[in-house]
Amino acid sequence: MKPLQFISRSQLIIVVLALFFSCEDHRIPVDLPESACLATDGSPRTYPCEFVIDRLTFLAADGTTVAEVTPTSPVAILSRARAVSEIPPNSLGIGAVNYDVRATFRRVANPSFPVTAGYLLSATTNGSRELILHTPGERYFIGSPIPLDMPIGSTRDVMFTQQYRFRLTTVGGVVRPVLDGAATNIFFLENDNTTLRFDRTRSPYRFVGSVVEAYIKIDVSVGL
Repeated sequence: MKPLQFISRSQLIIVVLALFFSCEDHRIPVDLPESACLATDGSPRTYPCEFVIDRLTFLAADGTTVAEVTPTSPVAILSRARAVSEIPPNSLGIGAVNYDVRATFRRVANPSFPVTAGYLLSATTNGSRELILHTPGERYFIGSPIPLDMPIGSTRDVMFTQQYRFRLTTVGGVVRPVLDGAATNIFFLENDNTTLRFDRTRSPYRFVGSVVEAYIKIDVSVGL
């Protein structure tokens, strides 16, 4: 018969720590408070929001920042001189400027439903913003579906190109560019599967802002 073997205190500590970290590794991430988002009428959304759009950063051709938009600071003054590219003004003085934009997405909840093709980035020039309907033509989609398979709490940057039209006008004897017509004023991010799970025939889900995972408003002007 073998004698009883006792483990030392140090060995016991190692075993306890191993069990602790094993439990930590298998712990299911908890949705962050921001995921408890609201529909456009102020009621709790049926499914939690997966993302927050932390910022939109407009970049010049050399990669430096022209303007930055956040949920609490929507104003972006875009310098024509620092645009990545420009469509020169025509005989009516109307042209366009293009900027590279870096959108920073932060995951705050796991998806309620797995995406089919990916996440969709869209925008509108309609003054109703998040209250636009699902009618075709009320918004436009940017690029292809985006893979955003990252853990809760992490961020990912997505790049795209954004264009704004301008016209030349004389102010105080100086020729300046100003926005021409309606400008893009909000960007949406949505799960291509979850967005279809809402009853879009009824309020508040007949409005785009209630079915997307996140949106960010932007108030743009174009300067010299």
